[in-house]
Formats: sequence, C-alpha cells, structure tokens
Amino acid sequence: MLTTSQARRMAQDRAPAGYRLHTLARVRADRFTALYVDERFRSRRGEVTEAGAAVHRTVYGPKYRRSDGERETQVAARIRADYRQARTRGVIPEDLRVSVRSGRGRGIVVEVSGLSDRFLNEDRRGGEQYGARAAGLLRVLEEIREAYQRDGTDSASDLFQLRYAGYVVLLSEAQQRQRAEERAQGRPPGPRVAG
Repeated sequence: MLTTSQARRMAQDRAPAGYRLHTLARVRADRFTALYVDERFRSRRGEVTEAGAAVHRTVYGPKYRRSDGERETQVAARIRADYRQARTRGVIPEDLRVSVRSGRGRGIVVEVSGLSDRFLNEDRRGGEQYGARAAGLLRVLEEIREAYQRDGTDSASDLFQLRYAGYVVLLSEAQQRQRAEERAQGRPPGPRVAG
C-alpha cells in the first residue's frame, strides 16, 4: 500500500515546470489526488498511484471553481466586478475605462481606454507591442480576466480547449476615437485593431 509520504515525494518529483505541490489527498487506499499551483495560484491537478504520479494537462484559474457551470455572460459580469474591485484597491489606475463584453463568438473581450499613446509606448523596445509599464498593466489585466479560465490546450496534439476565448487590448488614442465614433453612430464596436 502506498503511504502518504511516498505519494508526497512522488508528487513533488513530478510537479510540472513552474508549479509546486499544494495539497495531496487520499481518495482510496491506493490512489491520491494532487493539486499543484504556480505563483499566480493557477492550479493543475494530478493523480498518484503505486505506478507513479501523473499530471493532467488542464490548468484552472484560481477562481474557476466558484464559477463552474456559469454561462459566459455571467463570468463576464464576475470579471467586471473584479476590475471594479481592483480599481478601488489601487491595483489598476482609477482613470482607466475597462469594457468587458461577451458573446458574438468572440468569448470575453476586454478593451481598456483612457491611456495615452505616450504611456503605451514609453520605454518600448523594437518588436514589442507596448512599453514596459503598459506591458505590466496588461499582465495584471490579463490575470484578472483569466482567473475563471479552464485551459486544457495541448500544443503537442493540437488540442485547443478553453472555457472562454477572447483577449485584453489596451486601446491607442486612434482606436479610442474610432470606438467613440462607432458608439455615436449606434454601431457595435469593431474587431480588434493592432496598435
């Protein structure tokens, strides 16, 4: 019979790159489940038996369990609330305007306005989409958006399996003007335009 300390050692040895073992629970006498987390508390699940430890490819966002079974529009509402909370806590600037939309086959789309071209391009190196500060802000916004995600994508077998698709984009001043014109004319916002 597999002991807890043996299972823990096996699970730690098989931790995926960038993840650490968080919890280990016995399911049956010969089987354990392992939960691995990374620095953002995205999780991966695994299984430990006498034959060894295996890690499932699916990655879960830290808030996935809370919203499992909800429709995309309900998840978008949760993400909107998380952005409001991040603004009040000072995680993202107060003057940002964050638009979270879902539907029309595009998944959950987040468009951020209220930023100047100067901010977007400050300290920008060749080949990069944004400057250092703007790229840092984008990472924070993406982490908030991905908190409810379930990602079973496997590039080795060309399997693309996301709970919801979409993207986060920081709109340039020209894109902000374009969106304002579309709203004034009553047209739905256009597709993503490269910066």
